[in-house]
Amino acid sequence: MSVVEPVPAEDSGAPAGALAVVTFVFCFALFAGGLVLMGLGYDASSALLFTAGLVASSLAFLLPLQLLPESD
Repeated sequence: MSVVEPVPAEDSGAPAGALAVVTFVFCFALFAGGLVLMGLGYDASSALLFTAGLVASSLAFLLPLQLLPESD
């Protein structure tokens, strides 16, 4: 009977803290930009701008949940 050894994941080369900081800054900018787009869309009565801002703000929450590895 053979035992299968788990294969360790490839290391990206960047420290985990650096990836978290870059992701935070990018997602914060995406969230703030989404709020600005929603405000501009509301002022201009543009459903397209408002929807783009809503999607951008939603992506700001979705990306860290999908990209960052789970922490123990």
